[in-house]
Amino acid sequence: MSIKSAFVYPGQGSQFVGMGADLMHDRPQLTEVFEHVEAVTGRPVIEPMVHGPEDRLRETRTAQLVLFTFGAAMTRALAAEGVVPQLVAGHSLGEFTALVAGGWLDLDEAAATVVQRADAMARCCHERAGGMAAVMGTDPEEVAQVLARHPGRRDDGRPRTAVIANYNSPRQTVISGDAATVEEIGEAIRTESIGVAQPLSVAGAFHSPLMRPAQDTLMATIAGLPLRRGHTPMVSSVTGGLVTDLGHYRDALAHQITAPVHWTRTARRILGHRPHRIVEVGPGTTLRSLIRKVDRGQEIHPCGNTNELRAVTGTRG
Repeated sequence: MSIKSAFVYPGQGSQFVGMGADLMHDRPQLTEVFEHVEAVTGRPVIEPMVHGPEDRLRETRTAQLVLFTFGAAMTRALAAEGVVPQLVAGHSLGEFTALVAGGWLDLDEAAATVVQRADAMARCCHERAGGMAAVMGTDPEEVAQVLARHPGRRDDGRPRTAVIANYNSPRQTVISGDAATVEEIGEAIRTESIGVAQPLSVAGAFHSPLMRPAQDTLMATIAGLPLRRGHTPMVSSVTGGLVTDLGHYRDALAHQITAPVHWTRTARRILGHRPHRIVEVGPGTTLRSLIRKVDRGQEIHPCGNTNELRAVTGTRG
Protein backbone atom coordinates (compact mmCIF):
# COMPACT_ATOMS: atom_id res chain seq x y z
CA MET A 1 0.00 0.00 0.00
CA SER A 2 1.36 3.39 -0.99
CA ILE A 3 1.35 6.20 1.59
CA LYS A 4 1.88 9.91 1.22
CA SER A 5 4.40 10.70 3.97
CA ALA A 6 6.56 8.82 6.47
CA PHE A 7 8.23 10.78 9.27
CA VAL A 8 11.58 9.60 10.66
CA TYR A 9 13.30 11.01 13.75
CA PRO A 10 17.09 11.05 14.28
CA GLY A 11 18.88 10.05 17.46
CA GLN A 12 21.59 11.50 19.65
CA GLY A 13 24.49 13.06 17.76
CA SER A 14 22.49 15.12 15.27
CA GLN A 15 22.18 18.13 17.59
CA PHE A 16 24.09 21.40 17.12
CA VAL A 17 24.16 24.73 18.90
CA GLY A 18 21.71 27.20 17.38
CA MET A 19 19.20 24.66 16.14
CA GLY A 20 15.68 25.93 16.54
CA ALA A 21 16.58 29.61 16.88
CA ASP A 22 15.16 30.57 13.49
CA LEU A 23 12.06 28.48 14.04
CA MET A 24 11.29 30.07 17.40
CA HIS A 25 11.55 33.49 15.77
CA ASP A 26 9.50 32.49 12.71
CA ARG A 27 6.90 30.38 14.55
CA PRO A 28 6.63 31.51 18.19
CA GLN A 29 4.11 28.75 18.97
CA LEU A 30 7.00 26.28 18.91
CA THR A 31 8.40 28.02 21.97
CA GLU A 32 5.29 26.84 23.81
CA VAL A 33 6.32 23.21 23.27
CA PHE A 34 9.87 23.87 24.47
CA GLU A 35 8.66 25.77 27.54
CA HIS A 36 6.07 23.12 28.32
CA VAL A 37 8.70 20.35 28.33
CA GLU A 38 10.96 22.51 30.50
CA ALA A 39 8.10 22.92 33.00
CA VAL A 40 7.23 19.21 33.00
CA THR A 41 10.79 17.95 33.39
CA GLY A 42 12.45 20.80 35.29
CA ARG A 43 15.28 20.68 32.74
CA PRO A 44 16.49 23.43 30.40
CA VAL A 45 15.83 22.98 26.69
CA ILE A 46 15.89 26.38 24.99
CA GLU A 47 19.10 27.74 26.52
CA PRO A 48 21.42 24.81 25.64
CA MET A 49 19.70 24.30 22.28
CA VAL A 50 20.07 27.89 21.12
CA HIS A 51 23.15 29.09 23.00
CA GLY A 52 25.05 25.95 24.02
CA PRO A 53 27.93 25.84 24.62
CA GLU A 54 28.67 22.82 22.43
CA ASP A 55 30.14 20.77 25.28
CA ARG A 56 26.93 21.19 27.25
CA LEU A 57 24.70 20.30 24.33
CA ARG A 58 26.79 17.20 23.65
CA GLU A 59 26.17 15.87 27.16
CA THR A 60 23.81 12.90 27.14
CA ARG A 61 21.51 14.40 29.78
CA THR A 62 21.04 17.54 27.70
CA ALA A 63 21.23 16.23 24.14
CA GLN A 64 18.53 13.60 24.47
CA LEU A 65 15.86 15.89 25.90
CA VAL A 66 16.68 18.68 23.44
CA LEU A 67 16.45 16.39 20.41
CA PHE A 68 13.26 14.75 21.64
CA THR A 69 11.59 18.12 22.26
CA PHE A 70 12.78 19.56 18.96
CA GLY A 71 11.26 16.66 17.03
CA ALA A 72 7.97 16.89 18.91
CA ALA A 73 7.76 20.64 18.29
CA MET A 74 8.52 20.26 14.58
CA THR A 75 5.84 17.59 14.28
CA ARG A 76 3.30 20.03 15.69
CA ALA A 77 4.48 22.73 13.31
CA LEU A 78 4.01 20.39 10.36
CA ALA A 79 0.56 19.35 11.58
CA ALA A 80 -0.45 23.01 11.87
CA GLU A 81 0.24 23.29 8.13
CA GLY A 82 -1.75 20.14 7.38
CA VAL A 83 1.26 17.84 6.94
CA VAL A 84 0.86 14.63 8.96
CA PRO A 85 2.52 11.23 8.60
CA GLN A 86 0.94 7.94 7.65
CA LEU A 87 3.90 6.07 9.16
CA VAL A 88 6.52 7.00 11.79
CA ALA A 89 9.87 5.62 12.95
CA GLY A 90 12.82 6.81 14.98
CA HIS A 91 16.50 5.91 15.29
CA SER A 92 17.31 4.97 18.92
CA LEU A 93 16.28 8.03 20.99
CA GLY A 94 14.19 9.14 18.02
CA GLU A 95 11.83 6.23 18.69
CA PHE A 96 10.43 8.13 21.68
CA THR A 97 9.65 11.11 19.45
CA ALA A 98 8.00 8.74 16.98
CA LEU A 99 5.87 7.32 19.80
CA VAL A 100 4.53 10.80 20.50
CA ALA A 101 4.09 11.68 16.83
CA GLY A 102 2.15 8.48 16.22
CA GLY A 103 -0.09 8.86 19.25
CA TRP A 104 1.33 5.84 21.10
CA LEU A 105 2.50 7.92 24.08
CA ASP A 106 1.69 11.41 25.38
CA LEU A 107 4.30 14.17 25.23
CA ASP A 108 4.58 14.49 29.03
CA GLU A 109 4.93 10.75 29.56
CA ALA A 110 7.60 10.45 26.89
CA ALA A 111 9.52 13.53 28.10
CA ALA A 112 9.73 12.19 31.65
CA THR A 113 10.96 8.83 30.34
CA VAL A 114 13.57 10.48 28.12
CA VAL A 115 14.94 12.34 31.15
CA GLN A 116 15.23 9.09 33.13
CA ARG A 117 16.79 7.33 30.15
CA ALA A 118 19.36 10.07 29.63
CA ASP A 119 20.28 10.22 33.32
CA ALA A 120 20.71 6.45 33.54
CA MET A 121 22.83 6.30 30.39
CA ALA A 122 24.97 9.22 31.55
CA ARG A 123 25.72 7.38 34.81
CA CYS A 124 26.84 4.33 32.83
CA CYS A 125 29.14 6.50 30.73
CA HIS A 126 30.67 7.97 33.86
CA GLU A 127 31.18 4.62 35.58
CA ARG A 128 32.83 2.77 32.70
CA ALA A 129 34.71 4.14 29.71
CA GLY A 130 33.18 3.07 26.43
CA GLY A 131 33.45 3.97 22.79
CA MET A 132 31.82 3.52 19.40
CA ALA A 133 33.06 3.45 15.82
CA ALA A 134 31.31 3.49 12.45
CA VAL A 135 32.58 0.78 10.13
CA MET A 136 32.10 1.69 6.47
CA GLY A 137 32.79 -0.13 3.23
CA THR A 138 31.79 -3.62 4.31
CA ASP A 139 28.69 -5.53 5.32
CA PRO A 140 27.65 -6.35 8.90
CA GLU A 141 28.39 -10.05 8.45
CA GLU A 142 32.08 -9.29 7.92
CA VAL A 143 32.10 -6.97 10.93
CA ALA A 144 30.58 -9.75 13.04
CA GLN A 145 33.33 -12.11 11.88
CA VAL A 146 36.03 -9.64 12.93
CA LEU A 147 34.37 -9.28 16.34
CA ALA A 148 34.40 -13.06 16.74
CA ARG A 149 38.10 -13.24 15.84
CA HIS A 150 39.12 -10.47 18.25
CA PRO A 151 37.25 -10.92 21.53
CA GLY A 152 40.03 -9.14 23.47
CA ARG A 153 40.87 -9.32 27.16
CA ARG A 154 41.57 -6.67 29.75
CA ASP A 155 44.81 -6.64 31.74
CA ASP A 156 43.06 -8.36 34.66
CA GLY A 157 42.01 -11.21 32.39
CA ARG A 158 38.33 -10.34 32.33
CA PRO A 159 36.68 -10.31 28.89
CA ARG A 160 36.29 -7.05 27.05
CA THR A 161 33.09 -6.18 25.27
CA ALA A 162 32.46 -5.10 21.69
CA VAL A 163 29.23 -5.68 19.79
CA ILE A 164 27.34 -4.40 16.77
CA ALA A 165 25.27 -1.47 18.03
CA ASN A 166 23.74 -0.09 14.82
CA TYR A 167 22.88 -1.80 11.56
CA ASN A 168 22.67 1.57 9.85
CA SER A 169 22.84 0.60 6.18
CA PRO A 170 24.04 -2.32 4.07
CA ARG A 171 27.55 -0.82 4.12
CA GLN A 172 27.66 0.99 7.46
CA THR A 173 27.74 -0.77 10.82
CA VAL A 174 28.48 0.79 14.20
CA ILE A 175 30.36 -1.14 16.88
CA SER A 176 30.19 -0.33 20.57
CA GLY A 177 31.87 -1.48 23.78
CA ASP A 178 34.97 -1.02 25.90
CA ALA A 179 36.99 1.83 24.44
CA ALA A 180 40.12 -0.33 24.14
CA THR A 181 38.28 -3.16 22.43
CA VAL A 182 36.53 -0.85 19.97
CA GLU A 183 39.92 0.62 19.08
CA GLU A 184 41.38 -2.87 18.67
CA ILE A 185 38.54 -3.95 16.38
CA GLY A 186 38.89 -0.78 14.34
CA GLU A 187 42.59 -1.43 13.87
CA ALA A 188 41.90 -5.02 12.81
CA ILE A 189 39.37 -3.84 10.23
CA ARG A 190 41.95 -1.44 8.81
CA THR A 191 44.89 -3.86 8.78
CA GLU A 192 42.82 -6.63 7.23
CA SER A 193 41.65 -4.15 4.53
CA ILE A 194 38.03 -4.96 5.28
CA GLY A 195 36.80 -1.39 5.52
CA VAL A 196 37.25 1.90 7.34
CA ALA A 197 36.54 2.33 11.04
CA GLN A 198 35.78 5.91 12.11
CA PRO A 199 35.71 6.58 15.87
CA LEU A 200 32.57 8.42 16.95
CA SER A 201 32.51 11.37 19.32
CA VAL A 202 30.15 9.86 21.88
CA ALA A 203 30.07 9.73 25.67
CA GLY A 204 29.89 5.97 26.00
CA ALA A 205 29.10 2.54 24.63
CA PHE A 206 25.46 2.98 23.64
CA HIS A 207 23.47 -0.11 22.58
CA SER A 208 25.94 -2.48 24.19
CA PRO A 209 26.03 -4.60 27.37
CA LEU A 210 27.86 -1.73 29.09
CA MET A 211 24.48 0.02 29.23
CA ARG A 212 22.91 -2.84 31.23
CA PRO A 213 22.76 -0.85 34.51
CA ALA A 214 20.80 1.88 32.70
CA GLN A 215 18.47 -0.72 31.23
CA ASP A 216 17.87 -2.23 34.68
CA THR A 217 17.08 1.23 36.06
CA LEU A 218 14.48 1.87 33.35
CA MET A 219 12.74 -1.52 33.45
CA ALA A 220 10.10 -0.46 35.98
CA THR A 221 9.46 2.82 34.17
CA ILE A 222 8.93 1.12 30.81
CA ALA A 223 6.73 -1.51 32.44
CA GLY A 224 4.48 1.24 33.78
CA LEU A 225 4.31 3.39 30.63
CA PRO A 226 0.71 3.89 29.46
CA LEU A 227 1.40 2.78 25.91
CA ARG A 228 -1.66 2.69 23.69
CA ARG A 229 -2.35 1.83 20.09
CA GLY A 230 -1.52 4.97 18.16
CA HIS A 231 -3.42 6.73 15.44
CA THR A 232 -0.43 6.32 13.09
CA PRO A 233 1.42 3.04 12.42
CA MET A 234 5.00 2.87 13.71
CA VAL A 235 8.05 0.87 12.71
CA SER A 236 10.33 0.07 15.65
CA SER A 237 14.06 0.42 15.12
CA VAL A 238 14.58 -2.23 17.82
CA THR A 239 12.96 -4.91 15.67
CA GLY A 240 12.69 -3.31 12.24
CA GLY A 241 9.04 -4.33 12.11
CA LEU A 242 5.65 -2.71 12.53
CA VAL A 243 4.44 -2.42 16.11
CA THR A 244 1.36 -4.63 16.34
CA ASP A 245 1.50 -6.25 19.78
CA LEU A 246 1.88 -3.76 22.65
CA GLY A 247 3.11 -6.43 25.06
CA HIS A 248 5.89 -7.56 22.75
CA TYR A 249 6.76 -3.98 21.90
CA ARG A 250 6.96 -2.97 25.58
CA ASP A 251 9.50 -5.75 26.11
CA ALA A 252 11.51 -4.59 23.09
CA LEU A 253 11.45 -0.98 24.30
CA ALA A 254 12.64 -2.10 27.75
CA HIS A 255 15.73 -3.62 26.12
CA GLN A 256 16.30 -0.78 23.65
CA ILE A 257 19.33 0.67 25.47
CA THR A 258 21.40 -2.50 25.10
CA ALA A 259 19.81 -3.89 21.91
CA PRO A 260 21.17 -2.97 18.49
CA VAL A 261 19.41 -0.45 16.26
CA HIS A 262 18.10 -2.27 13.17
CA TRP A 263 17.87 0.77 10.94
CA THR A 264 18.42 -1.09 7.66
CA ARG A 265 15.41 -3.28 8.42
CA THR A 266 13.45 -0.20 9.51
CA ALA A 267 14.27 1.65 6.29
CA ARG A 268 13.29 -1.33 4.15
CA ARG A 269 10.02 -1.70 6.04
CA ILE A 270 9.24 1.99 5.46
CA LEU A 271 10.20 1.77 1.80
CA GLY A 272 7.94 -1.26 1.45
CA HIS A 273 4.97 1.06 2.01
CA ARG A 274 6.06 3.05 -1.07
CA PRO A 275 5.88 6.51 0.53
CA HIS A 276 5.67 9.46 -1.85
CA ARG A 277 8.18 11.13 0.43
CA ILE A 278 10.02 10.60 3.70
CA VAL A 279 10.48 13.59 6.01
CA GLU A 280 13.44 13.61 8.39
CA VAL A 281 12.00 15.60 11.29
CA GLY A 282 14.97 17.00 13.18
CA PRO A 283 18.36 18.58 12.69
CA GLY A 284 20.74 17.33 10.02
CA THR A 285 20.40 14.72 7.30
CA THR A 286 21.83 11.58 8.92
CA LEU A 287 18.78 9.42 8.27
CA ARG A 288 18.41 10.79 4.75
CA SER A 289 21.91 9.60 4.00
CA LEU A 290 21.30 6.15 5.50
CA ILE A 291 17.97 5.59 3.75
CA ARG A 292 19.43 6.65 0.41
CA LYS A 293 22.03 3.89 0.83
CA VAL A 294 19.12 1.46 0.80
CA ASP A 295 17.19 3.20 -2.02
CA ARG A 296 18.93 6.07 -3.78
CA GLY A 297 15.79 7.01 -5.68
CA GLN A 298 13.57 7.64 -2.65
CA GLU A 299 12.45 11.24 -2.09
CA ILE A 300 13.59 12.34 1.38
CA HIS A 301 13.10 15.84 2.77
CA PRO A 302 15.05 17.27 5.71
CA CYS A 303 12.95 19.33 8.12
CA GLY A 304 15.10 20.99 10.76
CA ASN A 305 14.88 24.73 10.11
CA THR A 306 12.50 27.39 8.80
CA ASN A 307 13.40 27.04 5.10
CA GLU A 308 13.12 23.25 5.22
CA LEU A 309 9.78 23.49 7.03
CA ARG A 310 8.48 25.84 4.32
CA ALA A 311 9.71 23.49 1.62
CA VAL A 312 7.93 20.50 3.16
CA THR A 313 4.68 22.36 3.80
CA GLY A 314 4.73 24.40 0.61
CA THR A 315 4.37 27.69 2.46
CA ARG A 316 6.21 30.98 2.00
CA GLY A 317 6.03 32.40 5.49
